[in-house]
Amino acid sequence: MIVGAGPTGLSAGNLLGLAGIDTLIIESNTSLSDYPKAISLDDEGLRICQAMVLSSAVNKSVLSGINAHYVSAGRFLAKVEPSSKRNGYSLISTFNQPEFEATLLEGLERFTCVNVLFRHTVESFEQTESGVIVTLRTPSGMLQKVWCNYLLACDGGRSTIRRMLNIPMKGTTFAQKWLVVDVIDDEESSPIAMFFCNPSRPTVTVPSPHKGRRWEFMLLPGEIENDLLRIDSIATLIKHAGGSPHSEIIRQTIYTFHSTIAQNFSKGRVFLLGDAAHMMPPFGGQGLNSGLRDAHNLCWKLAMVLHGLASDGLLDTYHEERHRHVAQMIRFSSFLGSIVMSTNKPAAYCRDIVFHLLNQVPAIREILSEGRIKPQPMYKTGILLFNKERKHRTITGRMLSQPKVTTTEGQCVLLDEVLGPGFALLRFHRNPKEAFATLKTDFWERLGARFVCIQPGIPRKEGYNSLDRDRPHKETYESLRIGKAPLMVVQSRDTGFLADYRDLFVVVRPDRYILGVFREEKADMFVSAFQRLLNRGW
Repeated sequence: MIVGAGPTGLSAGNLLGLAGIDTLIIESNTSLSDYPKAISLDDEGLRICQAMVLSSAVNKSVLSGINAHYVSAGRFLAKVEPSSKRNGYSLISTFNQPEFEATLLEGLERFTCVNVLFRHTVESFEQTESGVIVTLRTPSGMLQKVWCNYLLACDGGRSTIRRMLNIPMKGTTFAQKWLVVDVIDDEESSPIAMFFCNPSRPTVTVPSPHKGRRWEFMLLPGEIENDLLRIDSIATLIKHAGGSPHSEIIRQTIYTFHSTIAQNFSKGRVFLLGDAAHMMPPFGGQGLNSGLRDAHNLCWKLAMVLHGLASDGLLDTYHEERHRHVAQMIRFSSFLGSIVMSTNKPAAYCRDIVFHLLNQVPAIREILSEGRIKPQPMYKTGILLFNKERKHRTITGRMLSQPKVTTTEGQCVLLDEVLGPGFALLRFHRNPKEAFATLKTDFWERLGARFVCIQPGIPRKEGYNSLDRDRPHKETYESLRIGKAPLMVVQSRDTGFLADYRDLFVVVRPDRYILGVFREEKADMFVSAFQRLLNRGW
């Protein structure tokens, strides 16, 4: 059962639906939210939308290829203008949340195993050895008991489920308040997010789809909230920041930013996801994206356990993997906030000097430009298999990059379209017939893994695979098989991508993190360790 039909809960519903898991989503409101709240969707978030087989639909409400400029006293502190698409998508995009949520809800219609109940609330729940008994209040006021294997709390920053579990939130709430305004401009917005790091009034403006734009203004001491919420006050603020005072205002509100994280992301059979587990300042655009990562990390593990492919101890790695990464994102967002929010003029002056000096160093300027100060997707502990070779240890735990590859039919697709929804075993080899010839396949077949041979040259057109675009995850027809499993053959011209994994078998998890790598002669040893990992009590 999922509590909360926001972006995180609906994403979890889609991922569990794809896995064929019976799922019930509970939402206390009468319908989805009408107002945009989150606005930023990064490359990892868009990749998760791809995993939900909703990329085409989601892209209709996305403005991609956003650059971010940090300005102070008329000079640039930093220009974040990423050129890399390591995950197959632009590093920074914005989206319209009501449209995004509607797309996720519509996506659930694909699955007979997923149902959504609006106007239902959780009154209480009781955990047993075999499941969770949840007491719901229906729209008529009646109480109804529902049994489920696991309960996913996606019910926001004021999570009722988290409170019932007595899990504390650690961190701080910023005393500083901000006026947040969403507008529609007469003309299409420039694809640039501007951070005006002015100590007299820090201001942020971010473009969004359909001629939309968000403005954020820091409240100054002595200012009255109701006065700033007036349309004439907002128009004046926007005009002073260089925007159009005639923009149509669709929402205005006062926000206080939080920097908090739950002490634990799970307790027994109950899991916290999204804002129920963590809240962070908006300056890194990582709040919603972190919720999507939570859903992607947990849902494939739930599917493995419920399908009998792993012990329930596997679920303990959800907290182990996600908590540390979320904490990094909170520190990153808070750091960006400290750059933007400084109202102390001497401190702002020193900040400007530091950034001016940093920009004189080409290597640092490139790091800033490519957005590499953002914590990279990497797990150091969890469901991972490290070996003694140093290079292999740096590969394990990283998210696999997603270049474009060419199929034997000449189709150019993103790599995940070939990997499929589950585990994948990759081999970088010139000859597909030899790539997996020595491998014992029983374990990999039981796991449902897909075998993928990636060639450094153009693949032969005859005899390997073709993609059927009408099928979810691009199901294939093959004449070449590994045991009973199909073999996918594709070609990549990304020499850097190929160089990292040459002469290795690469095991990719359903959430696209690399579980481990092994050489041909160590295959049996790796499989034994993998089997122990899946049955480990953690």
